[in-house]
Amino acid sequence: MENTSSKCIYPGIIRRGLKFPILLLVLFAGTRLFAQETTILNNFTASENNGKIFLQWVITSGSTCNGTKIFRSTDNLSFTQIGEISGVCGSSSFAKAYDFTDESPIDNLKNHYRLELGNNGFSKVVSLEITDLQNGGYQVRPNPVSSQAKIYFKNKNYENHQLKIHNQNGSFVSSSYTNDECFDFDATNLHAGIYIFTISKTGKPDKLSGKLVVHH
Repeated sequence: MENTSSKCIYPGIIRRGLKFPILLLVLFAGTRLFAQETTILNNFTASENNGKIFLQWVITSGSTCNGTKIFRSTDNLSFTQIGEISGVCGSSSFAKAYDFTDESPIDNLKNHYRLELGNNGFSKVVSLEITDLQNGGYQVRPNPVSSQAKIYFKNKNYENHQLKIHNQNGSFVSSSYTNDECFDFDATNLHAGIYIFTISKTGKPDKLSGKLVVHH
């Protein structure tokens, strides 16, 4: 059995006799909402660097704010401030780049980040997960496996790799390919027990091996 692994965003009411003041209120509210919702970033990214998460963003030319706060969440609901860049941010005459390093992201969970740009409100959220590969150079999640799991391994250059699964008797069970940093593993039709897997670059000797447990 062989398969290919798939990859590891008002209507206004004007009453007679109140047109002018309500119109002013709508215009003011609209201007304020526009200022808060207009994106003053043309780039906000997160990348991994030796177990740390490196955030980069660019504030567009002509956009300014008073201080930048960096927030992190693991559920994309409750955010906690983890850093701040004080002073005026951005420039009225040119685009300006900034960066921030999260020295201690939460391993094996997706880290969500957003920026508070002074009085301009919050930025969009960017997310990244750092997987702890442990001493064996891989991680199976979940393990034991009841139906679906992912096998994570290091593949920074995104080269094509092959996963082979054998049972305890050495009989071949399945294989799959990926150029990502994880394999999708389907245990739905497998008997409960211990299985051996190997991961290697396509056409090369085995890179690493490990065990996983199937338990329905």
